[in-house]
Amino acid sequence: MTRKLVFIESASAMGGVEFSTLYLASHLDPALWAVTVVCPSDGDLASACRAAGVAVVVVPLPGLFSTSFRLGKRDTRLPNPFAWLWNGSAVLVAAARLRRSLLQAAPAVVITKGIYAHLCGGLAARRAGIRCIWHLQDFISERFWGVQRILMGWLSRLFPDAIVVDGTPIARQLPLIVQARTSVLLNGVDTRVFTPAVDGQLVRTQLGIGLQQVVIGHAARITPWKGQHHLLEAFGMLAPRFPQLRLLLVGSAMFDNDAYEQRLRARVEELGLSSRVIFAGFRRDLPQVLAAVDIFAYPSVEKDTSPLALLSAMSSGLPVVAFDIEGVREVVLDDGLLVPVGDAGKLASALGQLLVDVESRRQLALRSRAAALARFSLERYVAGMQAVLASGRDH
Repeated sequence: MTRKLVFIESASAMGGVEFSTLYLASHLDPALWAVTVVCPSDGDLASACRAAGVAVVVVPLPGLFSTSFRLGKRDTRLPNPFAWLWNGSAVLVAAARLRRSLLQAAPAVVITKGIYAHLCGGLAARRAGIRCIWHLQDFISERFWGVQRILMGWLSRLFPDAIVVDGTPIARQLPLIVQARTSVLLNGVDTRVFTPAVDGQLVRTQLGIGLQQVVIGHAARITPWKGQHHLLEAFGMLAPRFPQLRLLLVGSAMFDNDAYEQRLRARVEELGLSSRVIFAGFRRDLPQVLAAVDIFAYPSVEKDTSPLALLSAMSSGLPVVAFDIEGVREVVLDDGLLVPVGDAGKLASALGQLLVDVESRRQLALRSRAAALARFSLERYVAGMQAVLASGRDH
């Protein structure tokens, strides 16, 4: 018997969480689940879902303000009490709107995606008497004495009937009593879409990358915790030794990170590398972009868990060099090169090792692809979520 399933999303712009929603919504067994995705606006996610044949409902939600503000030009942040008051009211308004939508749709299960959706969607589902699963894919902020973690821990006892997390570090942030009904399900990608067989030559031509040039690539939103500044410094160390080397940064600034992107661009100018560093912005053709890359660097300095960009690069058969944070280590294991977090010199050394040793680069690429096939396929990911859905009980 087919049952109704509703995903409640926090955002409409496409990021890792939204791509995972698209992957799940379009690949869950239609004989078991009739899926609808609830979006806060009619943006990229809604368009992608419709193109994939997934039903979409738009429920406008009040906007949220950042719960902190940046001090001067530094990345130091201070709490914003007015935002906390506004956001609390916004959650209540959003929950009321979502509850009306859920009562009309009458789904068997609701899956919330993103912190905002966990709060307002979880409250709406609880008030509507509908089973709720939190799909936690964001590390819960520990800033300001762990206020957000404490709040989420308390609400995790009240709202969700089960919780799915995409990395062990997130599971450990939850209260012990909640961990007993939490499943760790690492993300997955379509290994038939992200494959070494994809041709990246058109992208290289579009970006002005020559046949003899070697490309270090990175794909993620432009934000300090993704560590693009460390990668840029490492590239600056390598550039004099490897005149054919290019750095490709794929992704756009989100939220209040425009100033960070401007600092990156200014640093490129200072290093005299403006002709060798390519800011490609957000790209919809990520399989082809990754096919244009020779080595994938992933310098996140905190909180990333089974990031889709990294999994996509591994599935594309790219050798990986990354900072050794726990969520990345859980994915890479010994199938890539991990270096100390924040150490641009060690990052440059590891990248340089692959640049001079082509055979090591080839072997690492083969291991990346094999790991993706064995552990991060979309089929495994969807089967894991369907097992949680079918259980009908706490995990």
